[in-house]
Amino acid sequence: MKGYCGPSRCAFVDLDFSKALQRCLDQVGPGRVTTCGAIARALGDIRASRAVATWIATRPETLGGHRVVRADGRPVLMSASREFSREGTRLFRGRVSADRILNVLEPTGFLTTLREEQWKLGDRVIERDGGLQVERVAGVDAGYDGNAMRIVAVSLDAKDLALTEITAVKRQAEFPYIPTYLAYREFPGIEAAIRRLKRPPDVLLIDGHGRLHPALFGVACYVGVRLNIPTIGVAKHPLVGRVRPGTRSPSRTSPVEFRGQVRGYAWTPPGRERPIYVSIGHRISLGRALEVVRGSTLRGYPEPLRLADRIGREMKRNKRNEKREKGATR
Repeated sequence: MKGYCGPSRCAFVDLDFSKALQRCLDQVGPGRVTTCGAIARALGDIRASRAVATWIATRPETLGGHRVVRADGRPVLMSASREFSREGTRLFRGRVSADRILNVLEPTGFLTTLREEQWKLGDRVIERDGGLQVERVAGVDAGYDGNAMRIVAVSLDAKDLALTEITAVKRQAEFPYIPTYLAYREFPGIEAAIRRLKRPPDVLLIDGHGRLHPALFGVACYVGVRLNIPTIGVAKHPLVGRVRPGTRSPSRTSPVEFRGQVRGYAWTPPGRERPIYVSIGHRISLGRALEVVRGSTLRGYPEPLRLADRIGREMKRNKRNEKREKGATR
């Protein structure tokens, strides 16, 4: 799977996680093992540790995957003991001895390169409206069933929030979930769903962060720059920054500062106890972003995102019911 640096083409970035992981596993010979954390560091970010474990566990055919253990020496794969017996690696109480563990692997630069790309693309984000007129507001949400990803996009009339259009795509997730790298997992599906809309939205709400991101370039920024459309990041949990103390207003809104600047707002909508986090994605100002999110929220969460999530859940539930019915008739 390939990606490119924004709307004006530049050097391709290799997004093949499986190849990068394999380069790490190839460094671990018979009789030795390595940890999920060591692989994550070699990939470029310790936050990838869980992704490594999940990837190996769901793809047991990965060459050398049996040599991956957790921090305490427990193999990730339940079937690893058979392979260990062939290679002369002993388990004691289900764990590999510490002297068999390679804790340092040669770096691959995989996630380091993606982070560098985020910083570069962050310079392309436009934080102004440019005469933006919002008649259609859309939302997009991703749901998962194992390695299958279903992306639902909905478009609403901005005046009365009436639903005007729904699109959905299903595809395999070829990139794992790694915190702060969500765009590389979800963008292909988001792009496909948005391009199926008959009328492009005037602004798109993304279930994820925009500028409130370590590289100031979250999934909402990535989608906006890649598709060249106005986008807003809306997230349920903070990723970076701190709410400016003593600034909570009657509107239940507080600025969120990151690296010395206000990069977003924490806003508690009606009917919700905890705030949501609003930030710029692309081609919109922060004030206007907050205005659009407020204007598209009836209760709890913005309608475009709430509906996209609900429809995605219904599709998943209906699919499972169909499978049960088919199984019952056989």
